[in-house]
Amino acid sequence: MDSPAIRQLRTEWQAIGTTPPSRTACQRLAACEPVIAHLQVNDLVELVDVLSLSSHQLSRNEAAAVIAAMLRSSGVDVLIPRAIIQALIPGVVALSRLIDSADGPWSDLDHFFVDAISCLWEQIITWSGTTHPYAAGDLLSGVRTRLRTLQASERRHRCRRVDSPDALDLIPASIGRTGEELLAAELIDATGHGLTPADATVLYSTAVLGMSVAEVADHTGESVVRLRRRRRNVIAGMVA
Repeated sequence: MDSPAIRQLRTEWQAIGTTPPSRTACQRLAACEPVIAHLQVNDLVELVDVLSLSSHQLSRNEAAAVIAAMLRSSGVDVLIPRAIIQALIPGVVALSRLIDSADGPWSDLDHFFVDAISCLWEQIITWSGTTHPYAAGDLLSGVRTRLRTLQASERRHRCRRVDSPDALDLIPASIGRTGEELLAAELIDATGHGLTPADATVLYSTAVLGMSVAEVADHTGESVVRLRRRRRNVIAGMVA
């Protein structure tokens, strides 16, 4: 299963993965991660190719250890997060078989993949520098959770729609903005005026996107207790 977005990523990777910056990034990664140095690869394309199950060069556990090392040291070079995405493209493609893209906010499969890659990138940046022994599975699980949240939000939106023309006649000409839209606007206005972007993200994710505190904790790496306390403080500050 493929799409224009996935093909573009693969084409782009072949263009940048064998360049001098890619070789430099691989050297930097190997210098701080023995498991990478042991592979004796010359650039990031070679590294990603080794990780492919079809290459039969590494076991699943060995490949998992390499991805974990790449995530832990992804800050050493800007190309490392891109290499992680490239290595996990097969997992992203597999998500399309677990989540019905038609039952969500995606107009087509390509739109689904664009959202999935965006979620994966955000998850990698959030977890950069941290140790996750099962990083590949954890990253893809985080993406799956986020996509299911978007799917659930779309379902709720569809349920609120009024599809009957007769019922539409009963709706006033101007109904104003929804509570979710008003809250989002308030958060935008408050950000930079005493409300930090991190605090705004917590409230927006739970109150507007419909994510649970546990799901937000999974994405940010913070504890559920701390996020709940922060959410209470944000709400208290906004209504004070």
